[in-house]
Amino acid sequence: MKRADRTKRERAANAAIFIAMIFICVVLLIPYIFMLNSSLKPTASKVFVYDPWIAGGLRFENYADVFKDWNFFMLLKNTLIVVVSSMVLSLVSSTLVAYGFARIRAKGKKLLFTFMLATMMLPWVVTLMPSYILYTELGWTGTFLPLILPAVGGGAFNIFLLRQYFMGIPKSLDEAAIIDGCSRIGVLFRIIVPNAAPIFATLIVFSFNGAWSDYVGPSIYLMGMETKYTLSVGLTQLKNKAGATGEIEWHKIMAACVMFALPMVVVLFSAQNAFTRGIVTSGIKD
Repeated sequence: MKRADRTKRERAANAAIFIAMIFICVVLLIPYIFMLNSSLKPTASKVFVYDPWIAGGLRFENYADVFKDWNFFMLLKNTLIVVVSSMVLSLVSSTLVAYGFARIRAKGKKLLFTFMLATMMLPWVVTLMPSYILYTELGWTGTFLPLILPAVGGGAFNIFLLRQYFMGIPKSLDEAAIIDGCSRIGVLFRIIVPNAAPIFATLIVFSFNGAWSDYVGPSIYLMGMETKYTLSVGLTQLKNKAGATGEIEWHKIMAACVMFALPMVVVLFSAQNAFTRGIVTSGIKD
């Protein structure tokens, strides 16, 4: 009897959790549903009025208009230059540093690792002004360099995740490879990296979304350089453009927002399984 009551309570608790999860998911999806719905409205005046898709008609021409009015391909090219370059530099440098922390014996390594983790506690706004002054003195403002070169440091968060994952890979694999004549670099790229695919998928998602959606950096360092603007900065320009009636074309802005968000969604779902495994297993060993 007690076991039956316990089973009923567990089922009731699981059902309540499931319903709560569905409710939270629906609430989180409401802004995206509104954005997609508004992107297909025929006029800006209908964006903030309840008007179902079918009743108002679907206007896919909004997306074509965005391509013409937004200089989409120029902005996309600039964004990809920044995103791809920063991702590659960040992954390579953080992999090398994390491998050193995880495998190489050296005095003061733990202290250095602690100092590196402490940098995660610093708000990014604290370093914004010194960085801007430095890049201005170097003559880098107005170029992509301030957006790309900081990735050479790898990032404390990336290094931490990689180091934790590397420490979970058996050292016997390293030793066997070294006995067979493999160098330290060979061990890293032939043994460690192939066995760490889930955590690299995780970092790719984080790095891509961070660089793709970055607005503060491009808006500061590329100020006045319209030919070098990224998509995030170009999106604000689209808002400042008024249509023939003099009103803000919110339906086209929502279409641009859908186009801007779509690559991040594609990247996340493409690496979903590996991303989940990387998050779960990255902190299993200290």
